[in-house]
Amino acid sequence: MWFGAFLLGKVIGLTYDRATTLAFTAAGNNFELAIAVAIATFGVTSGQALSGVIGPLIEVPVLIALVYVSLAWRKKFGDRQLTEALPVKKS
Repeated sequence: MWFGAFLLGKVIGLTYDRATTLAFTAAGNNFELAIAVAIATFGVTSGQALSGVIGPLIEVPVLIALVYVSLAWRKKFGDRQLTEALPVKKS
């Protein structure tokens, strides 16, 4: 999901920061919801609940690695400036 969303953002002409935001939003999963559903459906001691708990422990290091990938790919977006989160008042 992350790679597809990142490349899609580049293809449709998004700036680097927008494409990166899109990629991380697409890659983020609702593990909390998955854990709650697994426990409610299969019980606390089930393998499904255990795998739901282990998932976020794997997800965090992978997402940190993807941060480094996105920083390395920043140059592929050319000389585009990063957009500002809030407009800066010039006086």
